[in-house]
Amino acid sequence: MMRSVVHPGPASALRVTALPVQAHPVKVVLRGGLPFGQAVASAFEGFDGGFLELSGVAMDPLAYVIPGPAQNGHAAWYSETHRMGAGARIVQGCVHLGWREGARFTHTHGIWTDDSGARHMGHILPDQAVVARDCTVAGWGLTGGCLVAQPDPETGFTLFQPEPRAGRDGGVPAHLVTLRPNQDIGAALSGLSGRVMGLGSLIGTQMKDGAALDSYATEILLSDGHVGPKGAVLDAASIGLDGQMIEGRLAAGVNAVLVTAELLVLTQ
Repeated sequence: MMRSVVHPGPASALRVTALPVQAHPVKVVLRGGLPFGQAVASAFEGFDGGFLELSGVAMDPLAYVIPGPAQNGHAAWYSETHRMGAGARIVQGCVHLGWREGARFTHTHGIWTDDSGARHMGHILPDQAVVARDCTVAGWGLTGGCLVAQPDPETGFTLFQPEPRAGRDGGVPAHLVTLRPNQDIGAALSGLSGRVMGLGSLIGTQMKDGAALDSYATEILLSDGHVGPKGAVLDAASIGLDGQMIEGRLAAGVNAVLVTAELLVLTQ
């Protein structure tokens, strides 16, 4: 059975936003010594927005949060800040680069190891985390549209939403997609086709193999995904309120969006 939550504001009539954009493959260098958000923003000059797949990124320090109990009238919130020093390394992650209050802004979920090799997961705080040394990563520069943070009456959060921009030649066709709460993340992608990348939050997480997180608030990182005429197949890592992490293929029809999902779908 799919779960649901009650948010503080009225539900938006538009439950799925899918904006056509052009995605240009890039390899960029994240400069050591820069705050994470600044390092990402500096790598995407000339693009409206961007998306990176992170791997092998050394951090010192790494500051992040995981889901936390609901407060301030919201359906969910964030934990206290977790911090790691030298030896922290992002092993897998993704970052959306958009805009907030006229400045570049990032939203990042990832998996990292500490100096002992233990694995952790969460949401990076872009101004409190610093890239330890230069690192080359791959991703997509976006034209024709980008994510812009806006107050969201339904959830009470400030959330990324796709906004159109002038396009340019080149790139591959793609869609910037955001999903509203209380709908299955895979079913919401019906009508689209292609590779699915991104992040979001779910009301609990249920995997096809039976693994599950019962937390009413979980965060996810999509490690692989495709959607087509037969539906969506989404592989993900997820973390709950207690810090427990699971990985696997999301079960169909039971993984409801909690606050948002922000996805890049490369059209096929």
